[in-house]
Amino acid sequence: MIRRVMDVEATQSPNHLFLATHHPVAMYRQELIKASSSVKYDEEKFRRDFLAEKDFAFVPVLGGSGTGKSHLIRWLAANIKSTPQRKVLLIPKIGTNLKDIITLILEGIEGEKFEEYRQRVNRATNTLTETQARVQLLNQLAAAVGDNGRRDRSKLTDEQNYLVDELDSLLYDPFFREYWLQDGGIIHRLVIHILGYQDKVEIIEERRKFSLDDLPLNVLNLPKAGKQAQEFYSLLIGDDNIQKATVDWLNLHLDEAITQVLNLGREDLIRLMREVRETLAEQGVELVLLIEDFAKLQGIDRELLEAVLARPQQPGSKQLCAIRTALACTTGYFESLIDTVQQRVTFSVNLDIGKVGEQSLITQADIEAFVGRYLNAVRLEEQVIDDWANYHDQEVFQREPLISHCTECEYRQACHAGFGAVNGIGLYPFTPNALVQMFSRVNPSDFNPRILIKDVVKYTLENSDDDIQNGQFPSVTLQQHFGRRLSNKLQLDIKAKDPQNYERREILLDLWTNSNELCDLSTEVHTAFSLPPLGVKIHQTEVNAGTPRAAASETSYKTRPEPDSETLVTVQELPETLNKKLKALDSWNNQEILPDIIAKDIREFVFPAITQRIEWDTEMLLKGNFVGSGGKLFQQRNVIFYNPKVKRGTYSGVVLSLPLNPNDSNEFTETAFAFQGILLYSYYKTWKFPDGDRYFRAYAKYLERWSQYVLEQIRLYPRESGEPWNPVPATVELLAIAATMAGYSTNKLEDLINALFIDLPNNENITRAKAWEQLFNVFKRNQKALLEIIKSRIACTKGSSSTFQIIDTVQIIQPLEQIRKFWQPQHQIPEDVRDNFPELCKVRQQVDELLDKALQEESDRQLSVYHSLVYELGEDIKKKDLVNIVKQAMEAARGSGVFRGRKNFDDLTLLL
Repeated sequence: MIRRVMDVEATQSPNHLFLATHHPVAMYRQELIKASSSVKYDEEKFRRDFLAEKDFAFVPVLGGSGTGKSHLIRWLAANIKSTPQRKVLLIPKIGTNLKDIITLILEGIEGEKFEEYRQRVNRATNTLTETQARVQLLNQLAAAVGDNGRRDRSKLTDEQNYLVDELDSLLYDPFFREYWLQDGGIIHRLVIHILGYQDKVEIIEERRKFSLDDLPLNVLNLPKAGKQAQEFYSLLIGDDNIQKATVDWLNLHLDEAITQVLNLGREDLIRLMREVRETLAEQGVELVLLIEDFAKLQGIDRELLEAVLARPQQPGSKQLCAIRTALACTTGYFESLIDTVQQRVTFSVNLDIGKVGEQSLITQADIEAFVGRYLNAVRLEEQVIDDWANYHDQEVFQREPLISHCTECEYRQACHAGFGAVNGIGLYPFTPNALVQMFSRVNPSDFNPRILIKDVVKYTLENSDDDIQNGQFPSVTLQQHFGRRLSNKLQLDIKAKDPQNYERREILLDLWTNSNELCDLSTEVHTAFSLPPLGVKIHQTEVNAGTPRAAASETSYKTRPEPDSETLVTVQELPETLNKKLKALDSWNNQEILPDIIAKDIREFVFPAITQRIEWDTEMLLKGNFVGSGGKLFQQRNVIFYNPKVKRGTYSGVVLSLPLNPNDSNEFTETAFAFQGILLYSYYKTWKFPDGDRYFRAYAKYLERWSQYVLEQIRLYPRESGEPWNPVPATVELLAIAATMAGYSTNKLEDLINALFIDLPNNENITRAKAWEQLFNVFKRNQKALLEIIKSRIACTKGSSSTFQIIDTVQIIQPLEQIRKFWQPQHQIPEDVRDNFPELCKVRQQVDELLDKALQEESDRQLSVYHSLVYELGEDIKKKDLVNIVKQAMEAARGSGVFRGRKNFDDLTLLL
C-alpha cells in the first residue's frame, strides 16, 4: 500500500487515492508571466476564476520539477465534471504519447472527417515496429534539414546554407545510421515520446532536443564514414561553431519530422483542432482542456496552442466553441514560446513558492497536514477510501473529510501525545521536528512536495517496515539516507552513555530533535522505539495532538533548523573563524569534505608533534635520515586527511592518512574530536579550557597511535602493493660481499660485522680480473649510500647526534649468517620499491650480473699465475727457496745499479 499511495514516479494513482492524499497546493497568482507583483492564491479560487471567464481562459501553471503542477491540473479535472454542455479533456503525463493524445482529442467527436484523422494516425503508427519508427523519424529528419525546395535560402546564414547542403549526409550515411538508431539515443527517446507507452513518469519537463552530447564526435569514426559524410564530418569534429549550429538546425526541424511520422502535417494539426472546436460549438459544448505536462505535446504543442488560443468569434470563420485551457509547464519552457502566446494569458498560477511580501506560503502546519493525509491513506483499507471518494460525488469540492485510521486505535492517546497529530491523524513514526530535520537534509531549497513524499515519507516507511516490526527503529538506513549533523562531542557522549544502542540513539537525537547535547525524548517515543530513556534532561519539543496549532500556522517552513540556544551560547564565546572550523570538523565526521585551510592547521600541528613523540634514539633510528623536506621519507605534506569522493594526489614516502581507519565510525569521531582539541589548544595556548582534559586525552591517545604507525612504516617501508618490506637484510648482504672482496677478515662473525663499516680500499696496486674490478668499483661508489640505509635503521646516536655509537646487531646477524653459507644474495628486492632505493637496486643488479663471472674470472686468473710459477720454478720448490732466489736477484740488481726498490728485505717473506 505504501508504494501504491506514494509512488510519485509510477503509474498514475487511482482517483480515490489521489483525493485521499490531496492537500491544497500553495501558490500565487500573477496577471502576467513576468509580472513583479504576486498575490497569495488557493486552488478553490483558481477553480472559480478559471470557470468564471465567459468563453475563453488560458492559464499556465508554472513551477519547477516536483512542485505539484501536474497535481494541481489533476485536481481541477477531479473537481470540474463533464456535462452535456461541457467536455472536460484531461491529457495526463503518465502513459501517454503523441498518438494517444491525438486519439484523446478525437474521442467522442463523430464525423467522416474525424474518422479520416483517426485512420491516418493509425495507419502511420500501427504498422510500424519501434525499430521501423526510429528509421522513419531519422529519414524524416534528414529530409527536413536538407534542401527540400520549400525554404527561401536567401534568408539563411552561410552556416545554415552549408548545413542544408551537407548535414543530411551525416544522417543518411550507413555507418552513422547505426549510431543514430541505437538504443537510448536521441532518436529512440523521441520515438518513445511519439508512439511508446511507459509505466513511469518521465521527469522531463523541457523539450526533448538534440544536444552536443548527442553528436558522434569521435575522430576515429572519420575513416569509417562514406566519402560525402567524411567531408562534412571532418569539419564537424574540429569546429565548435559548426557543432552548435548543427544541433540548433536539427532542433529547429524536429517538430516537422515528428508530425510526418504521425502522418499529419502542421496544417493538418491546426485544421484538426479547429474542426473539433467547430463541431463542439455546433453542439453547444464548451471544451475544458487540462494538460498535466505540456512537454508531452512536443511536436504538436505549437499547433495545439495556435488552436486553443483562438477566440470563439473569429472574423470570416466559423464559430468555435468556448475553451478553457490550463496547462502545467516549467517557467523556462513557457517563456521560450513566442511572445504572442504569453500575451494571450488570462492569468498565471506559479508554484515556485517563496514569499508573498513577508509571509511564507508554506508553514510547518502545512507540512504536517500534507504528510498526515499520506500516512492515513497508507493505514486505511483501500475499499474504505474508494467508498469515501464516491460518496458525495456530485459535490466533489465540498466532500466530507476522510475518516482517520487513528479513530479506533487503542494507542491513540499515547501515540498522539508523543508523536503529534494533525486533524486527528497521528504522525507516527515521525514527529513535527523529525519531518523538519529529514526534509531539510534532502530538500535544502524551496519547498518541493515530491521530495517530501518520495525521499522522506515513502523512503522511511518502505525501508523501515521490518525494523519497526522488530523493534529496531530507527535504523542505520536512515542515517545513510539523511546524513548526520551531530557534533563529535555529542556522538562520543552517546557512545559512552549507551554503547549497546548508540547507533540507533544517534539517529533518534539527530533526526527527532534539534538538540546538540545528550537528552531524552518523551516517554511515549522511547517506548514506541524500544529505546530506554537515559535518565538525562528531556528535550522539549512542541507536539500538536489535535488540529493544526495556531502558532504553527504562522510559523514559516525553514529548510535549515536552528540549533538550541544553549549551543549558541557556547559558540559565541569563541571567535567566529574558530567556531566555523570546529563546525567544519563536525561536518567532516558526518561525511562532508574537510576544508584545506583546516587540514593545513592540523597538519602543521600534528607533523612536529609526531616527530617529537617518536623516541628516535630508543628506536635506533637516525631521525635526520627520515624526517623533513628534501625528499625525506616522512614529510609534513605526507600528513593527509580522508575525504569521501576526493581523489588523492601522488605522495612518495610514508603517508599518514587520518583517521587511520576511516571505516571505523568510532575512530573517525574520536579523531575529529582530537582535531577540535588541537584547534582549541592552539587558540587557548593551554589545555585548561572547558572539557580540555577530555580533548587532551583523545589527542594523546591518537598521537601515540599515529606515532607508532609512522614508526612501523619507516621500519618496514611500505611498497605500492601495500606489503611491508625492510631494506636492511638485502643491504647487509651486499656490504658483506664487498668486505670479503676487499680482503677483510670474515672468518668470525664479529670480524664480518666490523668489516661492514670499514671504508673499502682503492686496490690500485692490486691486479684483479676485469669483472672483479668492475663489480668492486660499483661497491666503492655506492658504499656510503648502502651504509646510510642500514645505519639509519639500526643505529643509536645518543642524543640525536649525527655520529652513532651503538648498533642493533639483531637486525644484521641473520642475513650475515646466511651470506657466509652461500655467498650469494638471499633477500629479494621488490620491483615496487626500486624508485625509493636506487643505489641499493643498482648494486644488487650488478651483483646479480657480475658476481659469478667475477669469481670465475678471478679464479681462472690466479690459477694461471700458479701454473706459470710451476712452469718456471717447478712443482717441488719450497717457499723458503723462492724467497732466497728473489733476494739474490734483488741483490744482484742493486749491485748493478738497476734496482731502486726497498732497502730492507726483512718482510719479503710476508709479501710472498
